[in-house]
Amino acid sequence: MKEEITILFATAVKTEQEQFTEYIQLNKLPYHLLIPANLKEADTFLTDNDIDIIVTDLHFASGAFADWLSLWPHPAIILAYYGEESKVLDIIHDESSSFVMRDTQYRHLGSLPAMIRKVLGVNESIKRQNAHLQLSERRYMNLMNSLPDIVYTLDGSGRFIYINEAIAQLGYTPAELIGKHFSTILHQDDVPRVSRKIVLQELAGARTGPDGAPRLFDERRTGKRMTKNLVVRLKPKSPSPYFETSAVVYAFGEVASVGVPMPEFDGGPLGTVGIIRDVSHHQNREEQLEKELSIKEALLKETYHKIKNNLQIVSSLLHLYLGDINNQEIRTILYHVQNHLESIALVHEQLFSSTTFENIETRSFIHDLVNQVLQTYEVDQSQITVDIVSDSFFIGSQQAIPIALLIVEVLAISLNQIGNCNKKTILIRFVKQDERIVQLELSDSSLVSRHNGFDSDYSIHTKGRTIIEALCQQLRGTYIWQQDPISTFLFTFPLVFDNSEKNSYA
Repeated sequence: MKEEITILFATAVKTEQEQFTEYIQLNKLPYHLLIPANLKEADTFLTDNDIDIIVTDLHFASGAFADWLSLWPHPAIILAYYGEESKVLDIIHDESSSFVMRDTQYRHLGSLPAMIRKVLGVNESIKRQNAHLQLSERRYMNLMNSLPDIVYTLDGSGRFIYINEAIAQLGYTPAELIGKHFSTILHQDDVPRVSRKIVLQELAGARTGPDGAPRLFDERRTGKRMTKNLVVRLKPKSPSPYFETSAVVYAFGEVASVGVPMPEFDGGPLGTVGIIRDVSHHQNREEQLEKELSIKEALLKETYHKIKNNLQIVSSLLHLYLGDINNQEIRTILYHVQNHLESIALVHEQLFSSTTFENIETRSFIHDLVNQVLQTYEVDQSQITVDIVSDSFFIGSQQAIPIALLIVEVLAISLNQIGNCNKKTILIRFVKQDERIVQLELSDSSLVSRHNGFDSDYSIHTKGRTIIEALCQQLRGTYIWQQDPISTFLFTFPLVFDNSEKNSYA
């Protein structure tokens, strides 16, 4: 507290002024007393001096000064007579001000210093609290203005009473939007579907529940019914290339609002606090990624198509050369190579037709592959019957090629032994034992064991066994060759294995 306290002592009782002056001198109180003679002089004292406290009554300047106390930022003490209490309470609005009841013997002047000390102490405490609040508010406002998101507060009519500096993204300043309706920054076509005034009128009497609650920019509900993830188009003050989502005029915003009561609008409709987050760049990025993905898928599809075409060209060349070759052993070898090429081409054709470009459906793939092999070997289907039993599931492109080559290799053994019998039946089973294990079975009812199942006169068979073992290793599986009572190849391998262990066949 200051060493000397400046007091404006404006009362209508002259004797009281004299008595208090004498009391100050007698008790050597650190008071500097200013006693105005009229209202004009009181106004001059207040303007020209650093007043700490005002002491007055209800009669100085015919009561006009007391009525004006709220205009001055100073604590006050009112000296009142008994019976004037209600009038005093009407005048005192500041919690740091107070009053003292008068005594005809002026004994109240003795308690006045204690009341002055109390009022000034309360006033000092309030000043410290206000300073702390102002500092907190300044920090809060700095934080709000540093956010990239637009933070706003609406009154009950949907008009801005606060908006932070982030609104500059749309070309506005906060000051020019205060008092204006939220729709000022909203695309006109979006207003009917997100405005409380319009939407709730259309839903009158309907029970929506939390899941069906409408999304509104001027939301007033909290909890599960509050507005979340409402996408709207924002309208900039003037067209700008900054907004990329909708030419140069509009941007998209994500609005999340929560209703709060606002004391400054006590008695009026509930207001709204909300946040607008610019998601334009996210949407642009998503569109760009979708575009890039579409281009890559087209390139991948074209790659599969070109590989298939190139393999078929090579296969066609082999077919042409086969017409000029009379040696049956050489023809058999070239048929075998042609089948390998055709099987790999078939995998790429299936991938070309697949929607995912990664997986192949097994049942149709096995049927197409077997038909292709039979056609290449020009098999007389009156002599050979191939029964296919296959589950329908998906295999990855990396597994499809070794599986196809495996089937071709084993089929070649049976088809090249056609001379051993008049009619034969070949069974192909491709099934899942569980979610991760696949079993491939190829059996020939007419293939009789000879030199461990291979005709030594036909060299492709011994090479074929080496290829079968290599393909089985590539699939990380195992195989069994059973010969009693019929010749059966039984392969077991995992449906999925680690990418780092896969070999590339494409």
